[in-house]
Amino acid sequence: MYYSEFSTPLGTMYAVADSQHILGLYYQGQKYCPDMSQYQYEPEQWLLEAATRQIQRYFSDPCFEFDLPLNPNVTSFQKSVLEVLRQIPAGETLSYQQVANRLGKPTATRAVASAIAKNPVIIVIPCHRVIGQDGSLRGFAAGLERKRQLLVREKGSSRAAA
Repeated sequence: MYYSEFSTPLGTMYAVADSQHILGLYYQGQKYCPDMSQYQYEPEQWLLEAATRQIQRYFSDPCFEFDLPLNPNVTSFQKSVLEVLRQIPAGETLSYQQVANRLGKPTATRAVASAIAKNPVIIVIPCHRVIGQDGSLRGFAAGLERKRQLLVREKGSSRAAA
């Protein structure tokens, strides 16, 4: 497995890939970020270059739609939660309860929150678009300030506002 490191307006990110899929995207210092020393540093690996380009494109156009081949190592429940997150358009949010409801598991809010907190593909799978039922910002493995900035950036984009 390979990794690269690149800069974004909100700090340094790491991308992790195998030969066919992006396995993770993490902010430096993010909770649940793996130890990069277990991977081979290979910034010119094609998927890592694609991830870097697409994340940078997102920061210039928050409505940009990612098309990276993803294969995060998660449980089947986490996969179902992440699939709901992928459906949240830029500029919109859902509450943890709404995500649980969309899964048909209205009593699983805490399990949903836990699955979201462990999202290994930050930004591309937009866990930052999930907020408290009262509209407050709740947990984000990369920090609430980054979550706030991502949401503000998306709400301010012209296509999201249209």
